[in-house]
Amino acid sequence: MNILFSFNPLLENTANKAIYYQLYEYIKKEIMNGNIKGQSKLPSLRKLSEHLHLSKNTIEAAYQQLVAEGYIESIPKSGYRVEDFNTNLHEVSQSFNDIPIKSENLIATENYRFSLAPSYVDKTCFNLDIWKKLYNSILNEEFESLLSYGEPQGEYELREQIAKYIYENRGVHCQPNQIIVGAGTQYCLSLICQMLKPNYNCIAMEDPGSNWIRFIFERHQFHIEPVAVQEHGIDIQQLEAGNSKIVFVTPSHQFPKGVVMSAKNRLQLLNWAENNNGIIIEDDYDSEMRFTGKPIPSLKSLDKNNKVIYLGSFSKIFLPTLRISYMVLPQWLLDLYLEQYIMYEQTCSKSNQKTLARFMKEGYWQSHIRKIRRHYLSKYNTITKAIHTHMKGNVNLISSGAGLRVILEIKTNLSEAKIVSSAKNAGINISPVSEYYMVRSNYNQDEHIKVMLSYRGIPIEDIEPAIKTLSNIWFNQI
Repeated sequence: MNILFSFNPLLENTANKAIYYQLYEYIKKEIMNGNIKGQSKLPSLRKLSEHLHLSKNTIEAAYQQLVAEGYIESIPKSGYRVEDFNTNLHEVSQSFNDIPIKSENLIATENYRFSLAPSYVDKTCFNLDIWKKLYNSILNEEFESLLSYGEPQGEYELREQIAKYIYENRGVHCQPNQIIVGAGTQYCLSLICQMLKPNYNCIAMEDPGSNWIRFIFERHQFHIEPVAVQEHGIDIQQLEAGNSKIVFVTPSHQFPKGVVMSAKNRLQLLNWAENNNGIIIEDDYDSEMRFTGKPIPSLKSLDKNNKVIYLGSFSKIFLPTLRISYMVLPQWLLDLYLEQYIMYEQTCSKSNQKTLARFMKEGYWQSHIRKIRRHYLSKYNTITKAIHTHMKGNVNLISSGAGLRVILEIKTNLSEAKIVSSAKNAGINISPVSEYYMVRSNYNQDEHIKVMLSYRGIPIEDIEPAIKTLSNIWFNQI
């Protein structure tokens, strides 16, 4: 088959989507429908540019998005080749745009000169004046409604805005009545655990993974099966060999390794759930923070069989103290919730919910996302440049160009304890990646010490001095 001349996408300049993204969607659909086979070589940038009368930059942007999601791979000096996986494993759901809407131990930062821990949001990212204006308008216009208890699932207007947002930005097609708002991801997970525990005793979890999340599962007396995280995501074969029928994953930006789960892994994971009557809990905690191409579509957007419970939060990129998270329940679990758990009172402030709903409805949320993406991209560029400048060949920088942290693989004879303590003594708090592993041998397979550096809360002007200080104490022994 001549792939070049089978490319006949209908690309519209008047559409709401960029041309490169329309081309990306077209090629992805052709791959998933089996019209472009695995191991096929895609046309070169030049040939496809000439064929479609588009710039090479447009073609390259489409290809790079496909590479990021694992549908194709870039072969040096050869071009682009389609990944080899069985597209019959699981069909991709219809484009959502066509469907209408009906203990990570917290370390106190006050005593540190520089904070590289993921505990704070950069204050420059939050417009307090707008929030105060909207909050006051709620008090003035809807005060009587604040005198009553809120809806158990959360205020309808907020759930409506969340449904609209995740439909347009994450590909999640749901109705507002499927959404439950709660005071943080831990609360949402606790409620999920209560609903699932009568029928399940075991849960699989990425290793390494969040200690906060593991804490919740442990407190609900689940047996936890750690499953290794590889280059393209969770190890599906290890998951299949285990006993768990539930798995918790962070596919858009794995915590803490930063791995983006490939398209092949996503389809295999959905197949595992379908073939084993399994359940997937997807935490999409900071998916907006992707600095190249479009955000990776959520796993839930591919879920045709109601196997995925979707979790989202406003804490990571808005205000942690707002304590508003949410979950999207598949219909079978929603039925159970409405039958047995609807008596739980809402845990989030009604006034904050209404303010957030208006913040989203009036367009401030999308403006906020655009603003912080630019801001954190600047901080990402600053920290990566500082690492390359001051640490040079002493470290390997591990980053997927997304999220609010990077990982350093340190080439040193110092112990991990010395690495961390010397940073602490210099007034810098960092997190060793080892503390997020359940199976220590999985971490010990790596040759070098790894530490996580979050640039989420540190002022941008402090980033280079912090990196320079770390370089001096680790490599120059000053």
